[in-house]
Amino acid sequence: MFRIKCFSHTFPVFLISIGFCLAAVCANAQSRHQQRMPISASSRDELQSNVSSFAETQQRRLTVEKTSLQQTELSVIVIVTFNIPINPKSISPSSVSINKIPLDSAVVIKFNRIGNEVHIFIPMDKIHEIDSGNKKKLLVHIDKITANDGSNIDGRSIENLEFSVAYK
Repeated sequence: MFRIKCFSHTFPVFLISIGFCLAAVCANAQSRHQQRMPISASSRDELQSNVSSFAETQQRRLTVEKTSLQQTELSVIVIVTFNIPINPKSISPSSVSINKIPLDSAVVIKFNRIGNEVHIFIPMDKIHEIDSGNKKKLLVHIDKITANDGSNIDGRSIENLEFSVAYK
């Protein structure tokens, strides 16, 4: 008899607590379902235009961080470091001139893995041709350098880069 009395008192409490838990789970499921509702096409287009305009404003301008020179017995290596990767097709021997003399195929141009550093290997015999006055100074001119995304947007390209370096 005692067992029946305990059961009759605890069973309704058990049912109430199960009902409360189910109600809470159901309310939580409804709020999650409402969060996952798809957005309208106009809202999505507006969101995409905001994201793309933000991305355009956040693009970094293409600038030269530093220029340097390394020299070996066989060649002079002009190194140009940019702040962002550049398009490797935008720099070729024909787009580089030194002391106003265009370079030829004897010059080798290499890029680092990231693509923001250019190494221009110029043979010493070519250097002696270019610097006939033996001034030990080179004026490097590179035409039309673009960022790796290929855009010619203002700030994402450099039309005429000119700098000088001294060698030994």
